[in-house]
Amino acid sequence: MADADELFTEAPEEVTRYFDSKGLKPSEDWRDFAMHEHAVDFTVARSAGYDVLADIKAALSEHRRTYGDFGSFAEELEPILRKRGWWGKARDPKTGKVVQLGSLHRLRTIYWANMSTAFAAGEWERTWRTRRGLPFLVYEQSVAEVKRPLHLTWVGTLLPVEHLWWKTHYPPNGWLCKCRVRQISRAEARRLGYDPDQAAPDDGTYRWKNKRTGEVLRVPNGIDPGWQSNPGMTRERNVQQMLAGKLGEMPDAARSAAVQDLAKSRLMRAIQGGEFTYRPGDPATRAAGRISAPIAALPEGVAGQMDTALRVVNFSVADAAKQADRIERLDFGPEHYTLLQRMLEQGSMFKDMREGRAAPGMNFNFMITDTAGKVWTAALQKSFDGKFVFLKSFRRAQPNALQGARWLKLR
Repeated sequence: MADADELFTEAPEEVTRYFDSKGLKPSEDWRDFAMHEHAVDFTVARSAGYDVLADIKAALSEHRRTYGDFGSFAEELEPILRKRGWWGKARDPKTGKVVQLGSLHRLRTIYWANMSTAFAAGEWERTWRTRRGLPFLVYEQSVAEVKRPLHLTWVGTLLPVEHLWWKTHYPPNGWLCKCRVRQISRAEARRLGYDPDQAAPDDGTYRWKNKRTGEVLRVPNGIDPGWQSNPGMTRERNVQQMLAGKLGEMPDAARSAAVQDLAKSRLMRAIQGGEFTYRPGDPATRAAGRISAPIAALPEGVAGQMDTALRVVNFSVADAAKQADRIERLDFGPEHYTLLQRMLEQGSMFKDMREGRAAPGMNFNFMITDTAGKVWTAALQKSFDGKFVFLKSFRRAQPNALQGARWLKLR
């Protein structure tokens, strides 16, 4: 259990996971990015051609996790960026205009935007998870010194968590917007005068054209371009697509982010932590053993070798119970299962399993070495009815135990 001090000095898991699972994608302009891409990729305008994204993301990650302030963030990052040449002014290759690279003003914008969206996404995840007990959100007044007039008219708006208004109006709703929402119970909603027939605010929209891409969007009045989406809801939609088996429709970055969200989901923690009443060989608990959670996506090439059209790997209560003792000894948890996706995409596959036709009940073995030099292996198996692919084992292995086996590099 975490120390009491840690609970108040480190950001919640939902917040850190949202940001840390983002990929890196250099860009010349923030408008080069579609709105939904910001939920799964980290970018900084005018970063293309400079090796700075990883540095900026690492500093943001640490300061977000420990609630570090902007002053320490800028003090740590400025000398690194100066050394890499990402400071001062440069010429935009598309427009020919002189633009600002690194500066304290730009760092403040980067810091605020990423901190705000990460915390908003984390809050939304908790809101969605607890909506049965706290099914309403109420829009509250901004704490900014200068308040936006239209945002003030939204103060007191009281709607169910599921209402589509939150898809576009969940704060922040613009640059430096400090509006807030509060999640409340049904009883408090009644005390505040909730009327189910009351329509959500509708202030119309305005036409905004992205001059970089030519895309034309309708943006709700009162909201800045680029802020008309709920980042947490976008990530949630990625997970829903994955659960629905629409992996082929998801970009690589979205699929990777969804996998990490799933691996650390409440259901996954319950399965891995043995929270379900299941006893091997006990018919009374057999149904509980079949409960499973998606944990990884099968790359197309691996799915072909396994002779399956399925693209989701599941982890069941029964399989988790089989390796519970090993997990206890090795002291690892759900966060380690995010390594499985990288193993399936970039690791090695036991060559013997690639020869001949794949059959139900056959193990497909995979291996990868993590950043600390430790070797991990996993075994996947198709169910006999062909409807599922299950993770049967996931463990850390001794390197010498793998000598002599014929492994084939996947990528």
